[in-house]
Amino acid sequence: MKGVLQHNRNIKLLEIGLLFIVTPIVLLIEIPILYKVIYLLLGVLYIVLISIFVGKFSKIKVDKKRYKNALKHISIRFLIIALLTTLVLYIQDKEALFDVMLNKPILWLKFSGVYILFSVIPQELIYRNFFVKRYQELIKNKNVFILINAILFSFAHIWFQSWIVLSFTFIGSLLFTTTYLKSKSTLLIILEHSLYGVWLYTVGYGELFMFPV
Repeated sequence: MKGVLQHNRNIKLLEIGLLFIVTPIVLLIEIPILYKVIYLLLGVLYIVLISIFVGKFSKIKVDKKRYKNALKHISIRFLIIALLTTLVLYIQDKEALFDVMLNKPILWLKFSGVYILFSVIPQELIYRNFFVKRYQELIKNKNVFILINAILFSFAHIWFQSWIVLSFTFIGSLLFTTTYLKSKSTLLIILEHSLYGVWLYTVGYGELFMFPV
């Protein structure tokens, strides 16, 4: 049974359908919240069980040189994107710039911590760590694999019902998955995701992502 779950292509494709396509739809449609929670918890439980008992998800040794190079690229990309997002918001709504951080610093600090712990970390463990180790062998072409991962990650945010959010998350996933494939470091992708998420909240895009403002 373990061998079938570990290597069977059809089972893995079914998993992708149920975990990464059906789940966002369940969260979007109007059904009792209890059903949504049950489905979500069952999905998380399945991922945990597969990771522990089926997948060979042992810790990967991180190459120090690759780690440093990835960290350098993350820093450069972040600076560029931070400048661009600041400029765009300044043109669109300069009154919103750094509004929450300056006027509600305690709220900004608390929610940033909550966001990293309960949103960033679970998403990266599932969409990068689990997804890459579990499904990368299904798609040999690296660029196609990264693209599919980005589409699914963006689709996970469909319940926001905002093309801007879908665009942000699609681009973010391209960056995060590329970083993970190059560095093999879960810590780095959590760091990168946290940087962008907290930055968007900090600079003034919090309302777009339903962050408290």
